[in-house]
Amino acid sequence: MPNKDKKTPFTDKLNIRYIFGMKLRNFRHEKGYGLKELAALTGLSVSYINEIEKGKKYPKAEKIMNLADGLGVGYDDLVSISMTGRLAKIKELFLSSTVLGSFPFQLFGITFENVIELFTASPKKAAALISTLMEISRAYDMNVEQFFLASLRAFQEMHNNYFEEFEELAEEYADKHKWKRFPPATREELISTLRKVHGVEARVADFSLYPELSGQRFIFLPGKPPQLLLNDQLNPSQHVYSIVLQIGYSELKIGKHLRTSPWKKFGSFEEVMDNFRASYFAGALMINRFQAEKEIQELFQSKTWDGEAILKLLKHHEVTPETFLHRLSQILPGLFKINELHFLRFEHMIGKNDIRLTKELNMPRTLVPSGVSLDEHYCRRWLPVSLLKELETEQTKLKPEKIIIRAQRAQFMESGNEVLFISIGRALRLNSKINRCVSLGLRIDKALKAKVKFLNDPEIPIKEVNQTCERCPLDENQCLVRTAPHNVYTREKEEKLLNQRLEKLVTENRNKNLQI
Repeated sequence: MPNKDKKTPFTDKLNIRYIFGMKLRNFRHEKGYGLKELAALTGLSVSYINEIEKGKKYPKAEKIMNLADGLGVGYDDLVSISMTGRLAKIKELFLSSTVLGSFPFQLFGITFENVIELFTASPKKAAALISTLMEISRAYDMNVEQFFLASLRAFQEMHNNYFEEFEELAEEYADKHKWKRFPPATREELISTLRKVHGVEARVADFSLYPELSGQRFIFLPGKPPQLLLNDQLNPSQHVYSIVLQIGYSELKIGKHLRTSPWKKFGSFEEVMDNFRASYFAGALMINRFQAEKEIQELFQSKTWDGEAILKLLKHHEVTPETFLHRLSQILPGLFKINELHFLRFEHMIGKNDIRLTKELNMPRTLVPSGVSLDEHYCRRWLPVSLLKELETEQTKLKPEKIIIRAQRAQFMESGNEVLFISIGRALRLNSKINRCVSLGLRIDKALKAKVKFLNDPEIPIKEVNQTCERCPLDENQCLVRTAPHNVYTREKEEKLLNQRLEKLVTENRNKNLQI
């Protein structure tokens, strides 16, 4: 796990040493010289030239002259920071592309030197890499912030969304400060801790004076002392997470706090990672992994599905459905070795047909459609989607505070995957016109069947589902909740039939030497 040390952006590292190293390597390749050949021509060692090319060393003037003579190029050609040809393209990509220049290569064990070496040694492979990254961003209509978040998700999935470091830090903090778990610490107690231990003043504030800020859960104001303003439209238990998040920022010594929640704009990937670290710490502090392990084990051992038991746990820990289910997405892989799971968050504007996927995590395979900007209609048979419609109906019955929890066994038509959905839906407190549903999905296999005893409860409906309406073979008579034509399915079916007929034609005419 990356530590709290600042990461230097790749764009900032494209300095004179790397430019010189790239130019040296490029000139050497153009001349067809190997490292040993250039070493013999210049009187410099192979290891020294190699370090220069990697940007680790910048030679003195005398050695630059030796290199220029050996390569048959001018001194100024080597030392100039101007770059032409493919090298100019490299510079342009890193300095002009907001996506590529900000991509967190280091998260995946790739150093800046690795990238530069790839560009200079294998430009075709580098071009393929860059083209792929850029095409992904364009295909999903990603802005820079979305690209940052996609990178974070990939990192979480690579580590099964479980980070022992932050679990231990949270436990150490709880022991040191005698953290109160049951009942959980009150808002007022945490405000006092935030002030006395971390030097941050927190208070409940009226955000209605600034309509553009009314949808924010909190606003953090830097200064001496820094201030945390909590939206007075939220209840005290909802304020708790915002306060604990600030404790996470302080305890992890993260200097730049998230200014608002929900976030407006991430300026760098570092901010995204810092927010993730603080959020993970906060979740681990609020819900201890070993306590949750006992509670989950008890739920799993029951032969009947009991949604009310989960709602009781929400009240017991005094957390929101999203905080609880997201915490389970960390604990289940970490302590139960249930790695094939997903976490989804959907939102629905009352009276509208559109349902947006606003948060996702898929591990390690894509169990459900991926991409928050996917311009298709998610299958209305999915529990988290159908639950939003149910919640809309409930609200027409004057039940604005209604929380609905359901379970479903979803059988995906094409992949054959079967997923246990546990979904919780409710209206947003800061915008009563929007309903939100958070969902935890566990892939059903032999291992899960052995761990979760209530899977065979007949009260859990089994539903055949697909990915999106556009990709589903069922027509309007077969699916009464279809909300869009299956144009993608039809197009793919036609393409498949065309390819089959072409193959048949080739086979039938192979002996006739007919060229297609």
